[in-house]
Amino acid sequence: MNRTQKGAAWILGSLILAGIGASGFISPIETHHLERVLKPGFDAFGRDCALLALSALGSTLFSILPLALFCILAPLVISIVSLIRSSRLQFLFRSVLDTLSALPGFLIALALGALIPGSGFTAWLGAFFLIVPANIRFFESRLLKIRSESYLLASRSLGAGPLHLLRRHYLPELFDSISAILPFLVLRLVFIDTTLSYLGLSSAPEHETWGRLLSQGKDYLIEAPWILFWAALPLVLVLVCCQLLDESKGREIQG
Repeated sequence: MNRTQKGAAWILGSLILAGIGASGFISPIETHHLERVLKPGFDAFGRDCALLALSALGSTLFSILPLALFCILAPLVISIVSLIRSSRLQFLFRSVLDTLSALPGFLIALALGALIPGSGFTAWLGAFFLIVPANIRFFESRLLKIRSESYLLASRSLGAGPLHLLRRHYLPELFDSISAILPFLVLRLVFIDTTLSYLGLSSAPEHETWGRLLSQGKDYLIEAPWILFWAALPLVLVLVCCQLLDESKGREIQG
């Protein structure tokens, strides 16, 4: 990891800690401070924009955490099960995976989310279509690479069973690969969560989200442009840092 990636990791870690800390100090969405409404540095509810943007970061992290676990564990289990599948199951598995990849998943999630507003169903559906198939392909490619390694062939020739191979060789390599997709995963989940909350299709949180702040900044772009600035600044920093880390991790896993 070079100096640029180390700086990106430091900035991202600092933002995450600041966001978690700010979540305990910001007022709930319904709170109004009429004496500070739309004054420089404050939003349409009279809340501090900088602190609010950091709080939105904490709110986003807590909302995408179960999605991140699902997008890692589900493809991991499916990829491990694929090691013992038959040829017919392999054909069926490949057909389903290709179908999911070809569908306009996010548009389907938006359409269904409009029918069931105010729930987290849309985010889960969007993650299922946009992230799970890609992660399954990633873990499957890693398994195929591990299967052809000389040390695994040697262990198999010495009589090692499937469970031993899975515990000693496959799982350690797969867990190392998880760190390679974490920046990409965070990048996509932040995009999904921000887009859905901007469109008003996410569940109603206790505190503001980045999407809601961006929507408010759009409505008050002339009267209070600082709302959009403070909402977009940490979001851009997180996305850029994740992109830099994603590129470095991708080169490491390919190497």
